[in-house]
Amino acid sequence: MPVSETTDLLDMAKINSLPHPLTAVFSGGDRWEIHDIDVETGLLRILAGGLLQIKQFGELCGIVDGDFEEHDSDEFYIEA
Repeated sequence: MPVSETTDLLDMAKINSLPHPLTAVFSGGDRWEIHDIDVETGLLRILAGGLLQIKQFGELCGIVDGDFEEHDSDEFYIEA
């Protein structure tokens, strides 16, 4: 695979451009701080009750950035 091709599922530049910390918003309104995101696999770890839990990015309804602005989770996927 040429070096210029990416296998990333998510746009890391767009994620990194948001003011941190980031908060994951789930269906039902649950919100948990995002510890880290793997842009290649779409996995993320959230801090829930003091423990790290692994979730799929596709489970998110949105992300709240450090300025309390909410973003739809679909806007972070790289278009094929």
